[in-house]
Amino acid sequence: MSYVRTASVVLSLVALAVHLDAQGRGGRGGGRGAPETPTEQQWSSNGETRERVAAAMTIAGSDLLPQAKMFCTPTGPQRMAVARQAAGLPPMPNVVVEPTRVFDNMWWIGMTSQNVWAITTSDGIILLDTMNSAEEARDVIVAGMKKAGLDPARIRYIVIGHGHPGQSDHTGGALHLQKTYGARVVMNPIDAKLVLPSQRPDRPLAVPDLDAFHGQKLTLGDTTLTLVHTPGHTPGTMGVIVPVKLRGASHTAIVLAATQLPTRESLLQFERVFNEFAKPMKVEASLNMHANGVQEDLPFLETIRKNPGGPNPYLYGPERFARWMDIMIECGRARLAALGIPTS
Repeated sequence: MSYVRTASVVLSLVALAVHLDAQGRGGRGGGRGAPETPTEQQWSSNGETRERVAAAMTIAGSDLLPQAKMFCTPTGPQRMAVARQAAGLPPMPNVVVEPTRVFDNMWWIGMTSQNVWAITTSDGIILLDTMNSAEEARDVIVAGMKKAGLDPARIRYIVIGHGHPGQSDHTGGALHLQKTYGARVVMNPIDAKLVLPSQRPDRPLAVPDLDAFHGQKLTLGDTTLTLVHTPGHTPGTMGVIVPVKLRGASHTAIVLAATQLPTRESLLQFERVFNEFAKPMKVEASLNMHANGVQEDLPFLETIRKNPGGPNPYLYGPERFARWMDIMIECGRARLAALGIPTS
């Protein structure tokens, strides 16, 4: 594994965290009065916003039109619970979903509210996120892995996509898995420093064993992950680019822990990640940690379970997925323009 720790990187990351916090747009709910998303009036009345939306729809053509409509809204994609609340709908029951083998070497495990990804390698398992608590780690993650035929004792690394001060929806199970199975926890030091002091006493966060940095390679056995910094939802949000296989054929997926683009700096960093990593690496699929966050995950999973030998709904192909990324950026620019934030 390539692992780099330098003072200059830490200082630059901390500076970014301070900058985002000062703008009041470093996470959902904002802070210090600045809105994270535009109002409907701001969205509909801004000329550049309308131009950006039109450009996104042109990129979408006919095959990506639903995706463009999902991204090109004042809020952008919302996880299912938030979207239902905004629409005035009752909460969807939070129940365990059948573990699903999305790729030969990658399993979806979790509940209707959130999930983890288990990546199998020749030398053990890498887990992405840990859900909300020790109980969920034991009763959902470990139980789901065992049901899928995966041995939790083979978890070697846990990569935390992001963390929220005072919340534990992605980090709460890490300490249990770390203590029980000796897994090494990998997390961006910015979010770790923000989250550790404020973590709920009944759901303590594991102290990370390794710091996650932009461009870092994490290798286990025959599999190398690429970690990329995608700030915006939180200052230290990390995406993970994963080599996957489907019926023996090689593909590449990106796990986006969050997709909000509330600042110009966040949008530019997402664009760099897409142009400098995802497109050259021919990424074909987007995965996330909340069902229906950027696509119809629950129907996708049901499709795969019913017909595991059929087409995989997550795989777009490199050219189509490159357009998907361009749509996300264009819609992000539209959102920032509506807020009066420079877009380039």
